[in-house]
Amino acid sequence: MKTPVIADSSALVAQASTVDHDHNLAVSLSIHIKKTNRALIIPGEIFAETLNVLGKKVNHELSVETGWKFLESKELSIMEATLQIRKKTLEKFQRQPKSVSFTDCLVMAFADEFETNEIFGFDETFAKNGYKRLGIDK
Repeated sequence: MKTPVIADSSALVAQASTVDHDHNLAVSLSIHIKKTNRALIIPGEIFAETLNVLGKKVNHELSVETGWKFLESKELSIMEATLQIRKKTLEKFQRQPKSVSFTDCLVMAFADEFETNEIFGFDETFAKNGYKRLGIDK
């Protein structure tokens, strides 16, 4: 089994929103993930965050449409955090500057849990913490 990629809302929002400045990159990376048969894992909180951001920044209809696409897709898994992952997230969050969100720490904790360093996301926080932003970092 190939190492999975953990999704962040920054890439998922960009992929869904044609007006996002990272839209083309997100679509290209999504195609790459599919072509290389990599599993894409979306933490449950990231699923919720993505739909909330799309609803506020774009529109409610796109948010709902995206939610259904995720739920019906066979190419990704929406996974809920275990107590262990939540504890690791809080430990990471405790060590970060205040500019780093809890959900970014959750994405990193999921990456650790699934033994991958690759994240489908654009936040610099990931690179600063030793993770590889798919398609951006070498």
